[in-house]
Amino acid sequence: MLWVAAIGLGWWSGMHASAIEGSELLRIEACHNDCGDAAYDSAAMKSYAERFGARPVVRFDDVLRDKSIDALLVTTPHSRHVPQIVAAARAGKHVLVEKPLSITVESGRSAIEEARKAGVVLAVGLNRRFTSPLKAVKSLVDQGALGTILHAEGQFSYPGAMEFKKGYWRADPAEAPAGAMTATLIHMIDAFHFLLGPIERVVGARSKHRAAPLPIEDTTSMLVELASGATGYIGGSIAAADVTMLNLYGAKASVYAGIDEEQVAFQKSGAPAREPFPIEPPVNSLRLQAEAFARACTGGPAFPLPPEEALRAIAVMEAVIRSARTSSAVDVKPI
Repeated sequence: MLWVAAIGLGWWSGMHASAIEGSELLRIEACHNDCGDAAYDSAAMKSYAERFGARPVVRFDDVLRDKSIDALLVTTPHSRHVPQIVAAARAGKHVLVEKPLSITVESGRSAIEEARKAGVVLAVGLNRRFTSPLKAVKSLVDQGALGTILHAEGQFSYPGAMEFKKGYWRADPAEAPAGAMTATLIHMIDAFHFLLGPIERVVGARSKHRAAPLPIEDTTSMLVELASGATGYIGGSIAAADVTMLNLYGAKASVYAGIDEEQVAFQKSGAPAREPFPIEPPVNSLRLQAEAFARACTGGPAFPLPPEEALRAIAVMEAVIRSARTSSAVDVKPI
């Protein structure tokens, strides 16, 4: 059993905790929150403790000193990820950190190096890799069923920004640059990497405010080129209805997937219409991700997403931000 402390107790931390409940591989033993408001933090820890049976720990340093805690589940604002990863690694704690790993390639690289030196597992939460639709698409790609893949499209939107309040960290461009980038589009960037290999160039990008009540960028799009030679489009909004669409167009066939919608369709070149493609039953991707992390921490197989791959998504994110600001094509930094 891997004993875990939850660091950061917002909505998404609760989703992780609910997914983990009843697992025989890991358990959330403690919880900690520090948003700078002592009353809020106390209430958040009390509520989390009552819901999930976790022991509140007021000071982060006390979490690090607690020898009964093996690992941290970090779901804090993005700028805190690297300092918390570094501190945890130096204390000998494994870390499962919510995406994105970091805001910059440089800081993310330092976190990976600290974890490597300490001999601890650093896993990044990009849970869509564990979904049944994405596994089905991956199998088609690996079998060569699509032939030469010519183009890919990814779209991931959700309407969260329509409810953002002034002062909320996700409405801060320093924490969440380029609109939908850190909330949704990084999942699609990772899916491109998982299925097709690295994105090497952002041909053009745009990020702008359209509908959110706060004056923040809420809609983002990008054109990309992959090292394989394929082209791609990725777009999304944090002000539009939920959708997770991923389409791959090949010389032999194309595949159309709704990742969260649990739907995949397949169409051979020359066929009159696409047909439903069989996939495995729906899964709890957060639970599968957490249990893969637990196995990696306790001598089992390595976590299936190396942190360097998660860092590659940050390199693309940096290129998108620069492209959107300069209206120019930007090469993705090598990792």
